[in-house]
Amino acid sequence: YRHESAESLSGGDGRVQGLNWAGLQHRSLRIPFHQMRVNQFLISALVSLLAVVGMASLTAAGNTPTAEADSFAVPARILPIQTVMNFRDLGGYATTDGRTTKWRTVFRSGNFARLSPKEQMTLSALNLYQVMDLRSAGERERAPSLWYDDTHRPETVLLPIGGSTADWSSSLSRALQTGDFTSMDMHASFMSMYSTVPLSNAAEYAALFANILASDGRPVLIHCTAGKDRTGIAAALLLAALNVPLDTIMQDFMLSNSTIDAERTSKMLAIIFSKQSGKQVDPAAIKPLLTVQPEYLETAFSVIENEYGSVDNYLREALGLTTAKRVQLQQLLLD
Repeated sequence: YRHESAESLSGGDGRVQGLNWAGLQHRSLRIPFHQMRVNQFLISALVSLLAVVGMASLTAAGNTPTAEADSFAVPARILPIQTVMNFRDLGGYATTDGRTTKWRTVFRSGNFARLSPKEQMTLSALNLYQVMDLRSAGERERAPSLWYDDTHRPETVLLPIGGSTADWSSSLSRALQTGDFTSMDMHASFMSMYSTVPLSNAAEYAALFANILASDGRPVLIHCTAGKDRTGIAAALLLAALNVPLDTIMQDFMLSNSTIDAERTSKMLAIIFSKQSGKQVDPAAIKPLLTVQPEYLETAFSVIENEYGSVDNYLREALGLTTAKRVQLQQLLLD
């Protein structure tokens, strides 16, 4: 599999689907709002695009999310890559048995649909061996990944998690299309997603672990659209398999909120969805699209424990991570 061109999303003038990249003013849209079909894939593309703008605004304000954004960081945990949102390193976390997750070995992020040639050099320097893309086929079609460096092109493995027919995504799409939703509604949609994905997509998460093991310690990247939900669950499961304490796992999960200007980005999305639906959408109702909450991950773990008795049992029985494979994983990813 090779990353496709993103010409369908971007032009040489720096615009994306008609959006003025510099000012992001909705009046510059080439596609009339009434012709835009709001579904989970368009939503994902808009969230990803505007979240990158949100990160750019943090940088412009002198608040680039780097090592100072958390207490774990040397080297930087949040990599200052503005055109790929939420790009983070899972290294440097202490385990319950006194070891530490290796730096520059496992990364997590949002999509690569806006990767710039300049920041390609930063990614190439990471020597990624494999990229695991958790997005659906529709998401990949609408926001194809960019990669400019054929010399350092990693293998891409497609592990789509969640689908357009899933109850939680259908409900979310309907709400955003009509504009008839509140912050509580959005919160409920994400709670539904976190209660559904660990069980319905166990096969994809099992394949993710298998690919990490097969990478034999070479650097890998896990990503979805925003890098916070499907990727957040993946990162949490991986850290649990490495015996990282739950409170540390939660801190890593919540770190997504430090990588975006949610206030500014939610206002931009509210304009778009208000135009689409003909109703006034409250920016506060948009925030669950952009952020994570502790109860999201708590719900995922609770569903796992209710079904399998423990996360350890889930890793072994649902994901096929036997004791021998878990020991191998820890040997590869821990110092």
